[in-house]
Amino acid sequence: MDGAEAPIAVLGAGPAGLTAGWQLAERGLPVVVLEKADLVGGLGKTITVNGYRVDYGPHTFHMRDTPESRRIRRELTPFFGEQPRVLSRGTRILLGGKYYTYPLRISELLAGVKPALAARIIWDYLRANATLRFQPPTKDSSFEEWGIKNLGRTLYDLCFGIYSRKVWGLPTSQISSRQAQRVAKLNLTDVILRTLGLKVDPATYFTNYLYPRGGIGLLYERMAQRLTSLGGHLLLNAPVHRLIRRGNQIERIVYTTAGQERELACRGVVSTLPLPLIVRCFEPPLDQAVIEAASRLRYRGVQFCYLLVNRDRITTYHWCYLLDAFYRCNRVSEQKNVSEEMLPNGKTVLLFELSCTKGDAVWSASEQELYEIVLADLRHAGLMDPAAIEGFFTRRVEYAYPVFELHFEDHLFPVLEALHGMENFVSLGRHGLFLNNSMDDNVLLGMRVGDHLAREGFQSRGWLQQMFEFMHLRFQGK
Repeated sequence: MDGAEAPIAVLGAGPAGLTAGWQLAERGLPVVVLEKADLVGGLGKTITVNGYRVDYGPHTFHMRDTPESRRIRRELTPFFGEQPRVLSRGTRILLGGKYYTYPLRISELLAGVKPALAARIIWDYLRANATLRFQPPTKDSSFEEWGIKNLGRTLYDLCFGIYSRKVWGLPTSQISSRQAQRVAKLNLTDVILRTLGLKVDPATYFTNYLYPRGGIGLLYERMAQRLTSLGGHLLLNAPVHRLIRRGNQIERIVYTTAGQERELACRGVVSTLPLPLIVRCFEPPLDQAVIEAASRLRYRGVQFCYLLVNRDRITTYHWCYLLDAFYRCNRVSEQKNVSEEMLPNGKTVLLFELSCTKGDAVWSASEQELYEIVLADLRHAGLMDPAAIEGFFTRRVEYAYPVFELHFEDHLFPVLEALHGMENFVSLGRHGLFLNNSMDDNVLLGMRVGDHLAREGFQSRGWLQQMFEFMHLRFQGK
Protein backbone atom coordinates (compact mmCIF):
# COMPACT_ATOMS: atom_id res chain seq x y z
CA MET A 1 0.00 0.00 0.00
CA ASP A 2 1.15 3.53 -0.61
CA GLY A 3 0.59 6.28 1.95
CA ALA A 4 -2.81 7.34 0.55
CA GLU A 5 -4.18 3.77 0.71
CA ALA A 6 -2.64 2.72 3.99
CA PRO A 7 -5.24 1.95 6.67
CA ILE A 8 -5.65 3.31 10.14
CA ALA A 9 -4.38 0.66 12.56
CA VAL A 10 -6.48 0.15 15.69
CA LEU A 11 -4.66 -1.72 18.45
CA GLY A 12 -7.00 -3.78 20.62
CA ALA A 13 -10.52 -5.12 19.94
CA GLY A 14 -12.01 -4.32 23.34
CA PRO A 15 -15.01 -1.97 23.70
CA ALA A 16 -13.05 1.22 22.87
CA GLY A 17 -10.90 -0.16 20.07
CA LEU A 18 -13.58 -2.17 18.32
CA THR A 19 -16.04 0.72 18.49
CA ALA A 20 -13.39 3.00 16.99
CA GLY A 21 -12.76 0.52 14.16
CA TRP A 22 -16.47 0.15 13.43
CA GLN A 23 -17.02 3.92 13.44
CA LEU A 24 -14.10 4.51 11.08
CA ALA A 25 -15.41 1.83 8.72
CA GLU A 26 -18.88 3.43 8.79
CA ARG A 27 -17.23 6.61 7.51
CA GLY A 28 -15.55 4.78 4.64
CA LEU A 29 -12.04 5.00 6.09
CA PRO A 30 -9.73 1.99 5.60
CA VAL A 31 -9.12 0.34 8.98
CA VAL A 32 -7.40 -2.74 10.40
CA VAL A 33 -8.08 -3.80 14.00
CA LEU A 34 -5.37 -5.98 15.57
CA GLU A 35 -6.17 -8.06 18.67
CA LYS A 36 -3.82 -10.44 20.49
CA ALA A 37 -6.64 -12.67 21.81
CA ASP A 38 -8.80 -15.10 19.86
CA LEU A 39 -12.06 -13.29 20.73
CA VAL A 40 -13.21 -9.69 20.55
CA GLY A 41 -14.52 -7.73 23.52
CA GLY A 42 -11.44 -7.43 25.74
CA LEU A 43 -12.60 -7.59 29.36
CA GLY A 44 -16.15 -7.49 27.96
CA LYS A 45 -15.94 -10.78 26.07
CA THR A 46 -18.18 -13.80 26.59
CA ILE A 47 -16.52 -17.22 26.65
CA THR A 48 -17.80 -20.79 26.33
CA VAL A 49 -16.33 -23.45 28.61
CA ASN A 50 -17.73 -26.95 29.09
CA GLY A 51 -20.87 -25.87 27.27
CA TYR A 52 -21.45 -22.95 29.63
CA ARG A 53 -21.56 -19.46 28.12
CA VAL A 54 -20.33 -16.91 30.66
CA ASP A 55 -18.96 -13.39 30.69
CA TYR A 56 -15.32 -12.58 31.34
CA GLY A 57 -16.23 -11.06 34.65
CA PRO A 58 -19.65 -9.53 35.42
CA HIS A 59 -20.63 -6.81 32.96
CA THR A 60 -23.68 -4.78 32.06
CA PHE A 61 -24.14 -1.68 29.94
CA HIS A 62 -25.01 1.44 31.96
CA MET A 63 -28.05 3.45 30.90
CA ARG A 64 -27.37 7.04 31.92
CA ASP A 65 -29.97 9.71 31.25
CA THR A 66 -27.70 11.99 29.24
CA PRO A 67 -27.64 13.00 25.55
CA GLU A 68 -24.40 11.11 24.92
CA SER A 69 -25.75 7.95 26.55
CA ARG A 70 -28.94 8.12 24.49
CA ARG A 71 -26.86 8.47 21.31
CA ILE A 72 -24.80 5.41 22.23
CA ARG A 73 -27.88 3.27 22.86
CA ARG A 74 -29.48 4.44 19.63
CA GLU A 75 -26.47 3.53 17.48
CA LEU A 76 -25.77 0.25 19.30
CA THR A 77 -29.37 -1.00 19.13
CA PRO A 78 -28.71 -3.47 16.26
CA PHE A 79 -25.82 -5.05 18.17
CA PHE A 80 -27.86 -5.79 21.31
CA GLY A 81 -30.13 -8.13 19.33
CA GLU A 82 -33.85 -8.65 19.71
CA GLN A 83 -35.43 -7.76 23.03
CA PRO A 84 -32.30 -7.11 25.08
CA ARG A 85 -32.80 -7.29 28.79
CA VAL A 86 -33.29 -4.07 30.73
CA LEU A 87 -32.10 -4.80 34.25
CA SER A 88 -32.70 -2.82 37.41
CA ARG A 89 -29.59 -2.37 39.47
CA GLY A 90 -29.09 -5.52 41.54
CA THR A 91 -25.88 -4.97 43.48
CA ARG A 92 -25.31 -5.98 47.09
CA ILE A 93 -22.62 -5.73 49.73
CA LEU A 94 -22.07 -8.48 52.30
CA LEU A 95 -20.94 -7.07 55.63
CA GLY A 96 -21.01 -8.77 59.01
CA GLY A 97 -23.10 -11.62 57.65
CA LYS A 98 -25.83 -9.31 56.33
CA TYR A 99 -26.66 -8.11 52.82
CA TYR A 100 -27.19 -4.44 52.02
CA THR A 101 -28.25 -2.70 48.83
CA TYR A 102 -25.54 -0.84 46.93
CA PRO A 103 -25.33 2.11 46.39
CA LEU A 104 -25.77 2.45 50.12
CA ARG A 105 -29.15 3.17 51.67
CA ILE A 106 -28.17 4.66 54.97
CA SER A 107 -31.42 3.74 56.72
CA GLU A 108 -30.94 0.10 55.74
CA LEU A 109 -27.34 0.08 56.93
CA LEU A 110 -28.03 1.76 60.27
CA ALA A 111 -30.94 -0.60 60.91
CA GLY A 112 -28.79 -3.62 60.10
CA VAL A 113 -25.81 -2.98 62.37
CA LYS A 114 -25.75 -3.00 66.16
CA PRO A 115 -27.03 0.21 67.82
CA ALA A 116 -23.61 1.09 69.23
CA LEU A 117 -22.04 0.80 65.78
CA ALA A 118 -24.84 2.85 64.21
CA ALA A 119 -24.27 5.57 66.80
CA ARG A 120 -20.54 5.57 66.09
CA ILE A 121 -21.18 5.84 62.32
CA ILE A 122 -23.38 8.90 62.84
CA TRP A 123 -21.03 10.52 65.40
CA ASP A 124 -17.95 10.00 63.23
CA TYR A 125 -19.74 11.44 60.22
CA LEU A 126 -20.93 14.53 62.09
CA ARG A 127 -17.43 15.14 63.41
CA ALA A 128 -15.89 14.57 59.95
CA ASN A 129 -18.45 16.85 58.31
CA ALA A 130 -17.60 19.63 60.75
CA THR A 131 -13.90 19.19 60.01
CA LEU A 132 -14.58 19.14 56.26
CA ARG A 133 -16.08 22.62 56.40
CA PHE A 134 -12.80 24.06 57.65
CA GLN A 135 -10.27 21.61 56.16
CA PRO A 136 -11.46 20.26 52.81
CA PRO A 137 -9.36 17.43 51.33
CA THR A 138 -6.45 18.74 49.29
CA LYS A 139 -6.05 18.09 45.60
CA ASP A 140 -3.32 15.53 46.29
CA SER A 141 -4.99 13.88 49.26
CA SER A 142 -5.08 10.13 49.71
CA PHE A 143 -8.15 7.98 49.25
CA GLU A 144 -8.11 7.36 53.00
CA GLU A 145 -8.07 11.08 53.87
CA TRP A 146 -10.79 11.84 51.37
CA GLY A 147 -12.98 8.97 52.56
CA ILE A 148 -12.66 9.75 56.26
CA LYS A 149 -13.42 13.44 55.75
CA ASN A 150 -16.50 12.62 53.66
CA LEU A 151 -17.86 9.58 55.48
CA GLY A 152 -16.26 9.46 58.90
CA ARG A 153 -13.73 6.86 59.98
CA THR A 154 -16.20 4.11 60.98
CA LEU A 155 -18.29 4.01 57.81
CA TYR A 156 -15.24 4.48 55.61
CA ASP A 157 -13.42 1.53 57.19
CA LEU A 158 -16.49 -0.69 57.08
CA CYS A 159 -17.50 -0.06 53.48
CA PHE A 160 -14.40 1.13 51.66
CA GLY A 161 -11.13 1.06 53.60
CA ILE A 162 -10.63 -2.68 54.13
CA TYR A 163 -12.12 -3.59 50.77
CA SER A 164 -10.07 -1.03 48.83
CA ARG A 165 -6.81 -2.25 50.33
CA LYS A 166 -7.67 -5.77 49.19
CA VAL A 167 -8.61 -4.69 45.68
CA TRP A 168 -5.66 -2.35 45.05
CA GLY A 169 -2.99 -4.18 47.05
CA LEU A 170 -1.92 -1.01 48.84
CA PRO A 171 -2.82 0.80 52.05
CA THR A 172 -5.44 3.39 51.16
CA SER A 173 -3.10 6.05 52.53
CA GLN A 174 -1.01 5.35 49.39
CA ILE A 175 -3.93 5.49 46.96
CA SER A 176 -4.92 8.79 45.36
CA SER A 177 -8.26 10.40 46.15
CA ARG A 178 -8.83 10.21 42.39
CA GLN A 179 -9.90 6.65 43.12
CA ALA A 180 -13.00 8.11 44.77
CA GLN A 181 -14.52 8.47 41.29
CA ARG A 182 -15.11 4.71 41.33
CA VAL A 183 -17.26 5.04 44.44
CA ALA A 184 -19.64 7.63 42.91
CA LYS A 185 -20.40 10.46 45.32
CA LEU A 186 -18.31 9.44 48.32
CA ASN A 187 -20.27 11.54 50.78
CA LEU A 188 -22.80 10.50 53.42
CA THR A 189 -24.99 13.53 52.77
CA ASP A 190 -25.35 12.44 49.13
CA VAL A 191 -26.12 8.89 50.29
CA ILE A 192 -28.90 10.19 52.56
CA LEU A 193 -30.35 12.46 49.86
CA ARG A 194 -30.34 9.62 47.34
CA THR A 195 -32.01 7.35 49.88
CA LEU A 196 -34.81 9.92 50.29
CA GLY A 197 -35.03 10.48 46.54
CA LEU A 198 -34.07 14.14 46.90
CA LYS A 199 -30.87 14.12 44.84
CA VAL A 200 -30.24 12.12 41.70
CA ASP A 201 -27.58 13.11 39.16
CA PRO A 202 -28.35 11.13 35.95
CA ALA A 203 -24.72 11.32 34.83
CA THR A 204 -23.37 9.62 37.95
CA TYR A 205 -26.26 7.74 39.55
CA PHE A 206 -28.16 5.28 37.40
CA THR A 207 -30.31 2.28 38.17
CA ASN A 208 -30.79 0.49 34.85
CA TYR A 209 -28.57 -1.64 32.63
CA LEU A 210 -28.90 -2.98 29.11
CA TYR A 211 -27.79 -6.53 28.39
CA PRO A 212 -27.83 -8.82 25.29
CA ARG A 213 -29.61 -12.06 26.11
CA GLY A 214 -26.72 -14.20 24.90
CA GLY A 215 -24.00 -12.46 26.90
CA ILE A 216 -22.32 -9.06 26.86
CA GLY A 217 -19.76 -10.35 24.34
CA LEU A 218 -22.48 -10.63 21.67
CA LEU A 219 -22.51 -6.84 21.51
CA TYR A 220 -18.90 -6.84 20.32
CA GLU A 221 -19.19 -9.95 18.16
CA ARG A 222 -21.98 -8.27 16.18
CA MET A 223 -20.01 -5.03 16.06
CA ALA A 224 -17.08 -6.97 14.59
CA GLN A 225 -19.38 -8.47 11.95
CA ARG A 226 -20.53 -4.99 10.98
CA LEU A 227 -16.93 -3.78 10.80
CA THR A 228 -15.92 -6.51 8.35
CA SER A 229 -19.13 -6.17 6.29
CA LEU A 230 -18.12 -2.55 5.67
CA GLY A 231 -14.71 -3.60 4.36
CA GLY A 232 -12.73 -3.18 7.56
CA HIS A 233 -10.29 -5.89 8.63
CA LEU A 234 -10.07 -7.67 11.97
CA LEU A 235 -6.97 -9.70 12.82
CA LEU A 236 -7.26 -11.95 15.89
CA ASN A 237 -4.31 -13.71 17.53
CA ALA A 238 -2.21 -10.84 16.22
CA PRO A 239 -0.17 -9.24 19.03
CA VAL A 240 1.61 -6.00 18.15
CA HIS A 241 5.35 -5.81 18.89
CA ARG A 242 6.75 -2.63 17.37
CA LEU A 243 5.68 0.73 15.98
CA ILE A 244 8.23 1.86 13.40
CA ARG A 245 8.43 5.64 13.23
CA ARG A 246 10.27 8.27 11.23
CA GLY A 247 10.57 11.29 13.50
CA ASN A 248 7.08 12.03 14.81
CA GLN A 249 5.30 9.91 12.20
CA ILE A 250 4.44 6.22 12.70
CA GLU A 251 4.91 4.43 9.39
CA ARG A 252 4.52 0.69 10.09
CA ILE A 253 3.17 -1.78 12.62
CA VAL A 254 5.06 -5.01 13.30
CA TYR A 255 2.84 -7.82 14.56
CA THR A 256 2.71 -11.62 14.67
CA THR A 257 0.11 -13.85 13.06
CA ALA A 258 0.18 -17.63 12.62
CA GLY A 259 3.68 -17.67 14.07
CA GLN A 260 5.00 -15.28 11.45
CA GLU A 261 6.15 -11.69 12.00
CA ARG A 262 4.56 -9.28 9.57
CA GLU A 263 4.48 -5.56 8.86
CA LEU A 264 1.53 -3.29 8.16
CA ALA A 265 2.02 0.14 6.62
CA CYS A 266 -0.42 2.55 8.23
CA ARG A 267 -1.55 6.15 8.03
CA GLY A 268 -1.81 6.33 11.81
CA VAL A 269 -2.48 4.43 15.02
CA VAL A 270 -5.43 4.33 17.41
CA SER A 271 -4.20 2.54 20.54
CA THR A 272 -6.09 1.03 23.46
CA LEU A 273 -3.06 -0.89 24.76
CA PRO A 274 -1.77 -0.37 28.32
CA LEU A 275 0.52 2.65 28.39
CA PRO A 276 3.61 0.80 29.72
CA LEU A 277 3.30 -1.64 26.79
CA ILE A 278 2.75 0.84 23.99
CA VAL A 279 5.58 3.11 25.15
CA ARG A 280 8.02 0.20 24.84
CA CYS A 281 6.87 -0.60 21.29
CA PHE A 282 8.34 2.46 19.58
CA GLU A 283 11.33 2.04 17.29
CA PRO A 284 13.44 4.14 17.56
CA PRO A 285 12.63 4.27 21.29
CA LEU A 286 11.01 7.24 22.97
CA ASP A 287 13.04 9.25 25.49
CA GLN A 288 14.22 7.21 28.46
CA ALA A 289 12.43 9.57 30.85
CA VAL A 290 9.11 8.71 29.16
CA ILE A 291 9.84 4.98 29.33
CA GLU A 292 10.65 5.27 33.04
CA ALA A 293 7.50 7.32 33.73
CA ALA A 294 5.35 4.71 31.97
CA SER A 295 6.95 1.92 34.01
CA ARG A 296 5.67 3.63 37.17
CA LEU A 297 2.06 3.27 36.02
CA ARG A 298 0.96 0.09 37.76
CA TYR A 299 -1.96 -2.19 36.98
CA ARG A 300 -3.85 -4.63 39.13
CA GLY A 301 -4.68 -8.03 37.71
CA VAL A 302 -7.54 -10.37 38.53
CA GLN A 303 -8.06 -14.12 38.82
CA PHE A 304 -11.52 -15.40 37.88
CA CYS A 305 -12.76 -18.66 39.37
CA TYR A 306 -16.01 -19.99 37.90
CA LEU A 307 -17.98 -22.58 39.88
CA LEU A 308 -20.28 -24.85 37.85
CA VAL A 309 -23.19 -25.56 40.17
CA ASN A 310 -25.91 -28.20 40.00
CA ARG A 311 -28.63 -25.80 41.15
CA ASP A 312 -31.04 -23.66 39.19
CA ARG A 313 -30.07 -20.47 41.05
CA ILE A 314 -28.16 -19.50 44.20
CA THR A 315 -28.68 -15.73 44.61
CA THR A 316 -31.09 -13.01 43.52
CA TYR A 317 -28.53 -10.27 42.77
CA HIS A 318 -26.20 -9.60 39.85
CA TRP A 319 -23.08 -9.28 41.98
CA CYS A 320 -22.09 -8.79 45.58
CA TYR A 321 -19.03 -7.13 47.14
CA LEU A 322 -17.43 -9.08 49.99
CA LEU A 323 -16.35 -6.41 52.46
CA ASP A 324 -15.23 -8.21 55.61
CA ALA A 325 -11.48 -8.55 56.13
CA PHE A 326 -11.51 -12.36 56.25
CA TYR A 327 -12.70 -12.66 52.64
CA ARG A 328 -9.91 -13.24 50.13
CA CYS A 329 -12.18 -12.65 47.12
CA ASN A 330 -13.47 -9.21 46.13
CA ARG A 331 -16.78 -10.01 44.55
CA VAL A 332 -19.13 -12.85 43.63
CA SER A 333 -21.60 -12.76 40.75
CA GLU A 334 -24.15 -15.12 39.24
CA GLN A 335 -24.44 -15.23 35.45
CA LYS A 336 -28.02 -16.45 35.43
CA ASN A 337 -29.25 -13.28 37.11
CA VAL A 338 -28.41 -11.16 34.08
CA SER A 339 -29.65 -13.64 31.47
CA GLU A 340 -31.40 -16.94 32.10
CA GLU A 341 -30.96 -17.95 28.45
CA MET A 342 -27.20 -18.41 28.84
CA LEU A 343 -27.42 -21.47 31.09
CA PRO A 344 -29.64 -24.58 31.08
CA ASN A 345 -32.43 -25.15 33.57
CA GLY A 346 -31.17 -26.61 36.82
CA LYS A 347 -27.63 -25.28 36.32
CA THR A 348 -25.93 -22.04 37.30
CA VAL A 349 -22.47 -20.49 37.53
CA LEU A 350 -20.98 -18.46 40.36
CA LEU A 351 -17.96 -16.31 39.57
CA PHE A 352 -15.50 -15.27 42.28
CA GLU A 353 -12.88 -12.57 41.62
CA LEU A 354 -9.53 -12.19 43.35
CA SER A 355 -7.32 -9.17 42.82
CA CYS A 356 -3.65 -9.84 42.22
CA THR A 357 -0.48 -8.46 40.70
CA LYS A 358 1.59 -10.42 38.21
CA GLY A 359 4.11 -12.51 40.12
CA ASP A 360 2.41 -12.42 43.54
CA ALA A 361 1.03 -15.45 45.39
CA VAL A 362 -2.51 -15.20 43.99
CA TRP A 363 -1.28 -14.64 40.43
CA SER A 364 1.02 -17.66 40.69
CA ALA A 365 -1.48 -19.93 42.48
CA SER A 366 -2.50 -23.18 40.84
CA GLU A 367 -6.12 -23.72 39.80
CA GLN A 368 -6.62 -26.03 42.77
CA GLU A 369 -5.18 -23.44 45.18
CA LEU A 370 -7.53 -20.79 43.81
CA TYR A 371 -10.43 -23.19 44.16
CA GLU A 372 -9.59 -23.77 47.83
CA ILE A 373 -9.52 -20.00 48.48
CA VAL A 374 -12.91 -19.65 46.83
CA LEU A 375 -14.36 -22.57 48.80
CA ALA A 376 -13.30 -20.92 52.07
CA ASP A 377 -15.07 -17.68 51.08
CA LEU A 378 -18.09 -19.62 49.88
CA ARG A 379 -18.39 -21.23 53.31
CA HIS A 380 -17.91 -17.91 55.12
CA ALA A 381 -20.70 -16.37 53.06
CA GLY A 382 -22.97 -19.37 53.59
CA LEU A 383 -24.08 -19.24 49.97
CA MET A 384 -24.57 -22.95 49.33
CA ASP A 385 -23.47 -26.48 50.07
CA PRO A 386 -20.18 -27.09 48.18
CA ALA A 387 -21.45 -30.59 47.38
CA ALA A 388 -23.52 -29.00 44.59
CA ILE A 389 -20.36 -27.89 42.74
CA GLU A 390 -19.85 -30.00 39.62
CA GLY A 391 -16.60 -28.42 38.50
CA PHE A 392 -14.67 -25.20 38.14
CA PHE A 393 -12.35 -23.38 35.79
CA THR A 394 -10.20 -20.27 36.06
CA ARG A 395 -9.05 -17.40 33.89
CA ARG A 396 -6.67 -14.56 34.71
CA VAL A 397 -6.04 -11.06 33.42
CA GLU A 398 -2.80 -9.16 33.91
CA TYR A 399 -4.10 -5.69 33.06
CA ALA A 400 -7.49 -5.32 34.74
CA TYR A 401 -7.48 -2.02 36.65
CA PRO A 402 -5.11 0.96 36.68
CA VAL A 403 -3.82 1.63 40.19
CA PHE A 404 -4.13 5.28 41.16
CA GLU A 405 -1.20 5.62 43.51
CA LEU A 406 -0.52 9.00 45.09
CA HIS A 407 0.78 11.47 42.49
CA PHE A 408 0.24 9.03 39.62
CA GLU A 409 -0.62 12.04 37.42
CA ASP A 410 3.03 13.11 37.64
CA HIS A 411 3.87 10.04 35.54
CA LEU A 412 0.67 9.73 33.51
CA PHE A 413 0.44 13.17 31.96
CA PRO A 414 4.04 13.30 30.64
CA VAL A 415 3.52 9.87 29.05
CA LEU A 416 0.33 10.95 27.32
CA GLU A 417 1.97 14.19 26.18
CA ALA A 418 4.93 12.29 24.70
CA LEU A 419 2.74 9.75 22.92
CA HIS A 420 0.58 12.45 21.40
CA GLY A 421 3.73 14.21 20.26
CA MET A 422 3.44 11.60 17.50
CA GLU A 423 1.47 13.37 14.80
CA ASN A 424 -0.56 10.31 13.79
CA PHE A 425 -1.25 8.63 17.13
CA VAL A 426 -4.24 8.77 19.49
CA SER A 427 -4.86 6.81 22.66
CA LEU A 428 -8.18 5.95 24.30
CA GLY A 429 -9.97 3.49 26.55
CA ARG A 430 -9.32 2.23 30.06
CA HIS A 431 -5.74 1.18 29.37
CA GLY A 432 -4.93 3.82 26.79
CA LEU A 433 -5.86 6.62 29.19
CA PHE A 434 -5.07 4.84 32.48
CA LEU A 435 -8.61 5.55 33.58
CA ASN A 436 -11.00 3.35 35.59
CA ASN A 437 -13.95 4.03 33.34
CA SER A 438 -16.95 1.85 32.54
CA MET A 439 -17.90 -0.06 29.40
CA ASP A 440 -20.26 2.62 28.13
CA ASP A 441 -17.49 5.20 28.64
CA ASN A 442 -15.17 3.17 26.43
CA VAL A 443 -17.78 2.80 23.70
CA LEU A 444 -18.35 6.56 23.89
CA LEU A 445 -14.63 7.19 23.43
CA GLY A 446 -14.57 4.87 20.40
CA MET A 447 -17.41 6.86 18.86
CA ARG A 448 -15.69 10.13 19.67
CA VAL A 449 -12.45 9.09 18.01
CA GLY A 450 -14.42 8.17 14.89
CA ASP A 451 -15.94 11.65 14.87
CA HIS A 452 -12.54 13.26 15.51
CA LEU A 453 -10.58 11.43 12.80
CA ALA A 454 -13.31 11.82 10.19
CA ARG A 455 -13.63 15.54 10.86
CA GLU A 456 -10.09 16.68 11.65
CA GLY A 457 -7.69 13.88 10.83
CA PHE A 458 -5.40 12.76 13.63
CA GLN A 459 -4.63 16.18 15.14
CA SER A 460 -3.14 14.28 18.08
CA ARG A 461 -2.72 17.31 20.33
CA GLY A 462 -6.34 18.31 19.84
CA TRP A 463 -7.48 14.79 20.72
CA LEU A 464 -5.34 14.76 23.84
CA GLN A 465 -6.92 18.00 25.02
CA GLN A 466 -10.35 16.43 24.63
CA MET A 467 -9.19 13.44 26.65
CA PHE A 468 -7.76 15.59 29.42
CA GLU A 469 -11.16 17.25 29.73
CA PHE A 470 -12.90 13.86 29.73
CA MET A 471 -10.51 12.49 32.36
CA HIS A 472 -11.02 15.56 34.54
CA LEU A 473 -14.77 14.90 34.61
CA ARG A 474 -14.30 11.22 35.40
CA PHE A 475 -11.85 12.07 38.19
CA GLN A 476 -14.67 14.17 39.65
CA GLY A 477 -17.02 11.18 39.48
CA LYS A 478 -19.12 12.62 36.63
